[in-house]
Amino acid sequence: MSDTQQGSDWWQASDGKWYPPESRPQSQASANAATQPLAAGGARRVGKTRNPWGVWLLTLVTFGIYGLYWYYKVNDEVRSYDPTIEVEPVLSLLAMFVPIVNLVSVFRTGGRIQQAQIAAGAAERCSGGLGLLFGILGGFQTVYYQSQLNKVWDRHGNPPENTAV
Repeated sequence: MSDTQQGSDWWQASDGKWYPPESRPQSQASANAATQPLAAGGARRVGKTRNPWGVWLLTLVTFGIYGLYWYYKVNDEVRSYDPTIEVEPVLSLLAMFVPIVNLVSVFRTGGRIQQAQIAAGAAERCSGGLGLLFGILGGFQTVYYQSQLNKVWDRHGNPPENTAV
């Protein structure tokens, strides 16, 4: 955000401030999402299609250990899929051990999955707020987030994990 335009692709909001292109509202950003170039790094890499209820059940029977592994992997997969998604999977994982920060991390992970959906051209959008609510109501954010992420991989025909698309 700036009081002056920093580049030709910056946009001005109703508050008179200038914003970078990556913060453009979704209604404007989604129209161009499928045609946006990839960041330096090349091809998108798909993540693993998982059974959402299997993720939840494994988290339950391992007393949360699998859930932590899954949380790291999901954040790593969205970063590998779209290099413009800014996330440090290790920091996201560590945030799960800090009260209040863990809630913010769960919410923001939903936003990152939504960014991946936009990049894939998927019609449905993941909600960080809904993910947070499901998490508070019994750890069901894993079911919701994995089902939303599977829709991204579905757009590419569910190839094997780490396949370039």
